[in-house]
Amino acid sequence: MKRILALFAIVALLGVASPASAWHWSSSDITVGNTNSAYVKNSVDTTASTGGNDANGGNGGGGFGNDGGNGGFIATGEAAALSAVENVVNTNDTKVKTTCGCRGDVTVGNSNRAMVKNYVDTTAKTGYNDANGGNGGGGFGNDGGNGGMIFSGSAGAGSGVANLVNSNITRIRR
Repeated sequence: MKRILALFAIVALLGVASPASAWHWSSSDITVGNTNSAYVKNSVDTTASTGGNDANGGNGGGGFGNDGGNGGFIATGEAAALSAVENVVNTNDTKVKTTCGCRGDVTVGNSNRAMVKNYVDTTAKTGYNDANGGNGGGGFGNDGGNGGMIFSGSAGAGSGVANLVNSNITRIRR
């Protein structure tokens, strides 16, 4: 009996006297959960215009020798329109770093749901210009005016849409 008690005492002493590093291993589990939901709606309307100009000649009047006036002169610059839309939606950047030497499971769950709607209308125009001559009025020798002159610059339009949706980056270091 004394030998059995002595053996238990030695085993207990070895357990207490062991280095701490031998007992730091853990079986703890690490769980990370990311849940995202988004609804994004972009309505963008960009317009540049030098159009819609009138340089019409006048109408001749009633009677004799009533001529209409000539149209004017219109010179416009350039029209440019640019639309840009960028959406970054539901991004998870998960970093798990264990320095304890844990041997448990590391579980990372990402759940993303997104609806992205982009309505982009980009317009540049120099059109819809009128340079019409006038009508000759009633009577003899009534002339309508000459049409005007319209010089319009160039029109340019550009649109860009970029969507980065539901991206997950996960790093686990032990």
